[in-house]
Amino acid sequence: MKKPILYLSFSLIICFVILKTVPYWPESKLQHVVYVFLNSKSFVKAIRATEQEGYASIQWVQTSAETEVSLAWVAEGAKYKKVSNPDLSRIVVPYKENGFNSLWLQKEGEAWILRKAFSFKSEYGIGEGAYALGKNINPKDVCLPKVQCLEHLFDNWYVIKN
Repeated sequence: MKKPILYLSFSLIICFVILKTVPYWPESKLQHVVYVFLNSKSFVKAIRATEQEGYASIQWVQTSAETEVSLAWVAEGAKYKKVSNPDLSRIVVPYKENGFNSLWLQKEGEAWILRKAFSFKSEYGIGEGAYALGKNINPKDVCLPKVQCLEHLFDNWYVIKN
């Protein structure tokens, strides 16, 4: 009876360690699927809170325990208007709880883009990647001209590499 419990405990420890190292895996579709799957609840909570506040785009960076930079914009037709002194505390709670120190969300059509989510190397150098949540995402809205940058992960989640 002790051996199965020992094996189960050891297996759980290995799974926990593997899942905690996902951000350090080599850049691949598998890495993106696992990372988004593990963090999608935090992403969706932040998106819903951003929608409830009426923002079309937010940027938040925590540079130290005491210092934060918060920026927000509301949509006015096809343009964005900057909000002075936005309070993003309710939006970034799930991020802080999971150890994140930055967030950049932007609404593009019917999709929400989680910008500057990761960096990647390509034949053109280092690029900035993003994740998108939404239906009917138009590559023309999120990709550079003449670049196929959109890849489906699962459900309504996509990875964008520009």
